[in-house]
Amino acid sequence: MADVDTQTSRRVVHSRLGPGNLLRTYMSGYEFEVLFDSGRRFRLPAREFEAESASPWQVANTPVPAARAIILDDDQFRARQTLEALRLGIVPMKDVETLTIGLEAEQVTLDRALARSRERGGDALAVIGDYGFGKSHFVELAARRALRENCLVASASLDVVEVPPGKANEIYRALLSGLRYPDSDERGLAPLLKKAVASPSVMAQFAERSPRGKDDPLVVVLRALADCGSQIAYDEMVLWVSGQIRTPTIEMRSYLKRPPRIYLSGEIARQYSYLLTAISVLSTMLGYGGLAVLIDESEHYSLLRATQRGRADAFFKALIYAALGQTNSRVDPKTIPYHSSAEYDITFASSPQLFFLFALTASESQMPVDSWLSPSQILRLDDRFIERDILEFFKTLLRYHSIAYDYSYPPPRERYEEAVKIAPGMLSRSLTQHRINMREVIRLGVTVCDLLYLHPDYAPTTLVEELGKGLKM
Repeated sequence: MADVDTQTSRRVVHSRLGPGNLLRTYMSGYEFEVLFDSGRRFRLPAREFEAESASPWQVANTPVPAARAIILDDDQFRARQTLEALRLGIVPMKDVETLTIGLEAEQVTLDRALARSRERGGDALAVIGDYGFGKSHFVELAARRALRENCLVASASLDVVEVPPGKANEIYRALLSGLRYPDSDERGLAPLLKKAVASPSVMAQFAERSPRGKDDPLVVVLRALADCGSQIAYDEMVLWVSGQIRTPTIEMRSYLKRPPRIYLSGEIARQYSYLLTAISVLSTMLGYGGLAVLIDESEHYSLLRATQRGRADAFFKALIYAALGQTNSRVDPKTIPYHSSAEYDITFASSPQLFFLFALTASESQMPVDSWLSPSQILRLDDRFIERDILEFFKTLLRYHSIAYDYSYPPPRERYEEAVKIAPGMLSRSLTQHRINMREVIRLGVTVCDLLYLHPDYAPTTLVEELGKGLKM
C-alpha cells in the first residue's frame, strides 16, 4: 500500500519529533512513514516536515521500477477506499490528519493541552459543536496526537443503549476494549499488564504507590498474573479487570481467592476514575507518556433520566478532577458521591498523567461543562471555516482523486481552474449561512471532482452554475 522510496537513507526533519529516516511514502508522496532517531515510528502528512526535508513532489516524481507497479495499484485501491468514505461525508481514521479542514487554532489548543498533561500531570478539554461539524473527526485527531506523544489512548463513543453516559462501568469497558499503544498495533489492556508482569520491580513500586494496597483491583490482578499457571485464568483475569467479565469465574478464583469488588451499579464514578488513573500511572512507570481518555457522542446525556444524569455528571466530573488536579479544577470532589460499600479516592495518584477530552453536541440540555471547565478548556467547533481552509481541502481531495482514478496531478488547468477557484468560496459561504454542514462540504467536494473527471462533456461553467443553484447562492 505504499510507494517505497528507493533511497532508504533519505533523512527528513519533523518540527516536533526531530530527525529520522524516511522509510516509505503513501498516496504518491502525500504522507511519509518515518523511523525517528528516538526509535519511534509514525506515518504523518508530508506537509508537517520542514522545508529541508524531502518534499512530497520530489518523492512523487521519483522513478518507480516496473517491478513495483503493483505497489502503486495498492496505493490506488486505498485512495478509492478513502473516496468511498468521503462520499458519505466521513473522513477515514487513516486520513484524519491529511484531510482536516482548518482547525489550526483548535489544533494548537490540543497540542498545548497535551503538553500541559505531560508537564503538570494531566489536562482536560471539552469539544462542543453542532451535528456534522467535525467532533468525531477532532476526537480521532486528538488520538493521533496523543499516540505521537507516546501516550496510551482509550477512546469510546457513547450511545443510550450499549454505552450510556450514566453507566461508568460500560464506559470503562468500552474505553479499555480498544486501548491503543504508540509502539504496537495490539489493543486492550493485556499488552500493558504483560509488560508490567515482566518487570517485577515495576510491579513492586506500583503496589507501594497504591493507596488501597491489597484492596486495589489492579494490584491484586498483577500479582495473580505473575503466579498464574493457567492461560484460561490469565486471560479471564485480564478481561475481568478490563470490565469485559462482570463476575470472577471459577478458573479465576483459583488464583484470585478474594478479589476486590468492581462495582456495576450505584455510585461507581470514583472507582472507575481511580482505575483509569491507576492504568495511567502504571503506563508511565513502564515508559509511556500517560493515558489519554477520549469520549465521543456525549450528547446522549440529554436523553437520560434525572438519576442517570447525576451519575453521568459524577463520572465526567471525576475524570476532570483527576486530569486537572486539586489546584486547577473547578470541580468540588465533595460533589462526587461514594459508593455505599466502598470509599474510593478519585485518583490513584496526585499527578496521574491523564489527558481527558470529551465531545458533545450543543443543546439546551447538554452537560454543564461551563461550570466544570474554564473557557480556555472548551473548544467550540462552528462555521468559522474560511474559504482558504476549504480551498486547501479541495486541493488535497483532488490529489486523492487523481491517484484513485490514475490521472495526472495537477489536472488540466483549463478544465479544473474555474471549479477550483469558485467552488470553495460557494461552499464556505453556504457553511457560514448554515445551509450546509461539514459533512455536506466533504460530500459536495467529492461530487465536484467526480463530475469533472468522469463526465468530460459536463462543462465546468455549467457545474459551477448548478452548484450555486443547489446551494441557493
